[in-house]
Amino acid sequence: MKTTPVKGCLDYLPKDMELRGQVIERILQAYKKNGFLQVKTPVLENLENLTSGDSGDNKKWMFKTVKRGAKLDLTKPNLTEDDITEEGLRYDLTVPLARLFTKNRNDLTFPFKSIQIDDSFRAEKPQEGRNRQFTQCDIDIWGEPTVLGEIEIITTIMEAYKNVGIPDVVCKISSRKILTSILLWCGFNQESLNDVCIIVDKLDKIGIDGCKKELAEMGFIAKAIDNLTGAIATISAEGLQSCAKFGVNQNDVNELLTIINTVSKFMPKNYQIKFDISIVRGQGYYTGAVIEMYCPSSGFRGAIGGGGRYDKMYYRFAGQDVPAVGYGLGLDSVLLVLSKLGITNLSGNKKLALIYRQEEPIENIMQIKNNFKKEYDVSLFPFPKNFKEFLRRAKLNGFDYFAKTDKQVVEEI
Repeated sequence: MKTTPVKGCLDYLPKDMELRGQVIERILQAYKKNGFLQVKTPVLENLENLTSGDSGDNKKWMFKTVKRGAKLDLTKPNLTEDDITEEGLRYDLTVPLARLFTKNRNDLTFPFKSIQIDDSFRAEKPQEGRNRQFTQCDIDIWGEPTVLGEIEIITTIMEAYKNVGIPDVVCKISSRKILTSILLWCGFNQESLNDVCIIVDKLDKIGIDGCKKELAEMGFIAKAIDNLTGAIATISAEGLQSCAKFGVNQNDVNELLTIINTVSKFMPKNYQIKFDISIVRGQGYYTGAVIEMYCPSSGFRGAIGGGGRYDKMYYRFAGQDVPAVGYGLGLDSVLLVLSKLGITNLSGNKKLALIYRQEEPIENIMQIKNNFKKEYDVSLFPFPKNFKEFLRRAKLNGFDYFAKTDKQVVEEI
C-alpha cells in the first residue's frame, strides 16, 4: 500500500490544520461582517453544467467520474469518454453556486450575498501554490447590476487578507468588456474571443512573444495579432484612459475608474488597486471587471485569489440574465504566503502538553488539566519512555509548552 497521497493532493498534520482553521475563521469573520451568508454545494456536479461551452481551460483539467452498475456497459464497440462518464468533480465553486441560486431563487434574499468555503479539483500540473485538490473561500453577489458589487467584493476580500495578517496586497483589475472591444477593434471575430482571452491570460507567464506564437499557431491573421500586441504595449505604458484609442466605450472605462477610485478610499494601509490590461482570467464566463490579487512582499509571484463579474451565468440555467460578481480566495495560496512571511499562528492560543504518571488518581489529573485550561489549550499525555523524542514530536504538532502533573511547572518546548 502506498503511503504518499495522490499526486497534486496533500496530507495535513495537526499543526497544519491548526493554522488552516485559524485562517478560515478569520476569513469567515470578514465575510460575515460584510453581510455574506454561507452555503454549501456537492463536490459532484452534472457534466452538462461543467461543460456548457464557456468554462475556458477548466474543461481540459476536469476530473470525470465513471458510470456505475448497469449504466456502465463496457461491451459497447468504439467506446468514447461520453459513453463511460456520468458526473464531474467541480473545478470551481461558481457553476454549482449558479445552479443552487437558480433552484432556490424564490427563497433567497435579493441581492443574494453568498459564502462558500470548500474544495475544488483540477487535473493540472501541480506546482507551488497550485494543487489538484484545493480549498477556495468564495464570496459572490447575485442581483447587483452596478459597480457597487465589485467594490463590496474587493473591499471585503481586502479585509479578509488583512484579518489573516497579510501586510500588503496589490489588486490588479481589468475588464472583459474593455478587452472584448479591443479584440474586435484589432480584427478578431466574435466567435474567437474566448480562445484569444485564454491566451492573453497567459501573458505574465509566456510573455508577449509567447502569446503571439500561440495565436499564430491557432490560425489567427497576422494583422490582428500585431494590432493586439501594439494595443497591449500602448495601454500598459499609458494607462486605462488610453483604451479609448482602441474602440473602447468611455462608459466602460468610467466604470473601472469608479471601482478603482472608490476602493482606494476604503482599503487598508499598504494595499493598492491598479489597472492591468493583462488580467483576463481563464474562465470564459466573465463579462465585466476581472480581478486578481497578489502579495509582493512574500516573494510568491502567483495570485492569491481572483474573480470578476459574470452576468450571463444565470441565463444558462433559466434563460434570463441576472447580474453576478464574485471572488475566489485561494486558501492554499494564502497559507503559502503566510509561510513565506514567517506567520505560523494567528490565534495567540498557547498549546500545552500535560504529562501525567499512570499511578496518579484520574480525578487529580483532570483537576490539574482544568486549572491549566484557563490559560492554555491542554492535551494529556502519559509519561513517555523517551522524553526527548516526545518533545520533538510535540513541537512538530504545534505544542509550545509542556508541564508535568506532579510539579505543575510550565516549560517551553
